[in-house]
Amino acid sequence: MEKRAEIKVYGRVQKAGFRDFIDEIAFNLNLNGYVKNLEDGAVQVVCEGDEAAITELLKKIDITQYPIRVENIETTYKEPTGEYKSFEVIRDEDLTMATYERMDAAARYIREMNSNLCQKMDFLGGKIDVLGGKMDSLGGKMDSLGGKMDLLGGKIDSLGGKIDVLGGKVDSFGGKIDILGNKIDYARIEITSEIRLSRENFRSHIDDRVSVVERELALIKAKLIP
Repeated sequence: MEKRAEIKVYGRVQKAGFRDFIDEIAFNLNLNGYVKNLEDGAVQVVCEGDEAAITELLKKIDITQYPIRVENIETTYKEPTGEYKSFEVIRDEDLTMATYERMDAAARYIREMNSNLCQKMDFLGGKIDVLGGKMDSLGGKMDSLGGKMDLLGGKIDSLGGKIDVLGGKVDSFGGKIDILGNKIDYARIEITSEIRLSRENFRSHIDDRVSVVERELALIKAKLIP
């Protein structure tokens, strides 16, 4: 539903870039009308548009953010007239005063940008720390896995030696037992080959994952360091 709102804002709202702040919000909410300073130190806003958009405007301009401090807002709703085709800022006749206000608005935007940038850098820094911890943990797991695989390889070699001794003993029992010994040796070779191949495949997979992580870290550092 279309509405017209006549708003008066009290507090530290003049000479602080507040009108430009309201102008930006009204533009984003597709509201038409104007904002201007009043002689009593208040700021007047007259706007027309969707009722929900006007409600959102009132919520967004009720701020305490240096150098702006809103203390009270008075709003009167009326039927829209359709007389406004856009939203505008009615400037003071004193050009010097208007220029200083625009400079205050620019300073406020710079402070907001700096604050947002610092928050994003802190957030990225936290992600890098977590990623570094995960890489350290991954490295420890790789070392542990490597030790276990080395131990397994040693056990397999020991088992192979015992099988060789057993094969030698059963040779005396005949050619059929020799065939059995040969089959056992062949099975040992196949098991050893499969374990070595699995170990190599796992190490190759881990190396690929680590390479991806390192590339992502490099991209993050490139964004953080100009």
